[in-house]
Amino acid sequence: MNVRLVAGLFVLAFSAIAGCGDDEGEGGKGGAGGAGGSGGSGAGASDATSTGSSGGAEPTGTGGSGGAEPTGTGGAGGAEPTGTGGAGGAEPTGTGGSGGGTSAGHGAACTYDAACAGEYCITETDWGWPAGACASLCDPAVGACSDGAVCVDFGESLGLCILRCSTTDECRDGYRCSDIGGEITACIPGCTVNSQCADLGVCDRLDGVCKLGEADCADGEDDEGDGQIDCADSDCAATCGPLVDAACAGATPVTTTTIEGDTSSGTRALKGSCTGDGPEELHLFTPPAGQSGTLLVVLQSESNHGLYTRTACANASTELACADEHAASDAAPEEESFALVVREGQAVPIVVDARTRADAGPYTLELVFSPATCGDRIVSAPEECDDGNTVDGDGCSAACTAELDDVCEDASVAVLGDNRGDTTGGTVLFAGSCIRPNTPERIHSFTPPSAGRLRLVLSSATDQGMYVRTGCTGPELACIDAVLGGRDETLTVSVQGGVPLLIFVDTDSQRNAGPYTLNLSFTPSP
Repeated sequence: MNVRLVAGLFVLAFSAIAGCGDDEGEGGKGGAGGAGGSGGSGAGASDATSTGSSGGAEPTGTGGSGGAEPTGTGGAGGAEPTGTGGAGGAEPTGTGGSGGGTSAGHGAACTYDAACAGEYCITETDWGWPAGACASLCDPAVGACSDGAVCVDFGESLGLCILRCSTTDECRDGYRCSDIGGEITACIPGCTVNSQCADLGVCDRLDGVCKLGEADCADGEDDEGDGQIDCADSDCAATCGPLVDAACAGATPVTTTTIEGDTSSGTRALKGSCTGDGPEELHLFTPPAGQSGTLLVVLQSESNHGLYTRTACANASTELACADEHAASDAAPEEESFALVVREGQAVPIVVDARTRADAGPYTLELVFSPATCGDRIVSAPEECDDGNTVDGDGCSAACTAELDDVCEDASVAVLGDNRGDTTGGTVLFAGSCIRPNTPERIHSFTPPSAGRLRLVLSSATDQGMYVRTGCTGPELACIDAVLGGRDETLTVSVQGGVPLLIFVDTDSQRNAGPYTLNLSFTPSP
């Protein structure tokens, strides 16, 4: 049986006994009214100061009459709309009891059950509904509700009538009219700002409900116990957004290879994936004009600091690297480092972050930039290739980016039988799944006359392998580099008629580049 019904029966039984109050005797009080809808209260005693008892808790409860003498006071009426105050004392100073309170209908704001006409409040503290919402009990299997409400199954054998609607204008602030299933629309939580959540403090805009969140975004405390503090907590996104933007805009441009800094006076707006919640300082590195290359960043500190960088300073999801693995000791300071590829014109934010407020203090930052030189035959990030020149149209552009389509179009056409070649001076643009990258290769094209099986045999005095694709960047069909130089590598591939193939002869190192023979034989399908 419902707890509230049990409590109501208990009060009703109690009122039946208490209604037999003293009829006389100084100061006697009338008995309490019944808990049910029409329970009236007993009258007060006949003496001067007697007081009529309160009326019943339900709508038609009536307050008892006051005492017969001058200062007799009428009892309070029922708590609901039609509760009636008791009569006052007979003499001049007798006071009438107060009338019943006002209860609210479905969807009205509430903080406790008795405030609602239906005797149930979906509270903000328990359910997250902004400022609470009045409801009433119902049976989801029957679905009967009054006053324009709809019965909803809240789980755990709890059915509640909530306010039905056709537009959001019919719902209270902090609620929206939404489909709850079966093409039925009702007013459900739809908060948009924290001010709509007076009790819990934070609006979850995704779900529209209130929650206990990070209420103070600058106190250095985890207000809700979720392990996220202040601006590191998504609850503080609206508050901290301007702080993050300001911190990023205030990043100090890097003008020297050695930076002496101190996080004690830094901001507390950002946090890396591996760092703490202490203050941070920001530096902005931009490579020399016209250069790309690799940047090595080394941090040293006598206290616990971390180091991280992002593609976009204000967006934590663009983090490129984060280092906070070591701690300072009596023998040596803490040292953290990472290396990252930096492209021409790219501005890279570098954040030095103290683990806690107590760790804030001095640090040293060393930055070493190694530019990539196109045309030196060394493939240095971010170069895709380096063929020893700065000429376009030869497979590797003047900026050392791969011109793959041009290379594949120039592939040597293979024939059935022997095909001779030499990987010395070949392109360094491709790699098979079984062969290491950045080694020279030669490419042959072959189009099968019909469906069947293509057999490939590679002979070379040096260690070379081969792989087959359906196009320049198409899927790999097979790859082999199983034996040492001087022994044949053999592949057999099922092919479709008329579908062009590219055959890559590749080496496992620069020193193994050299002459080879590629033999092809074809067996048509039956």
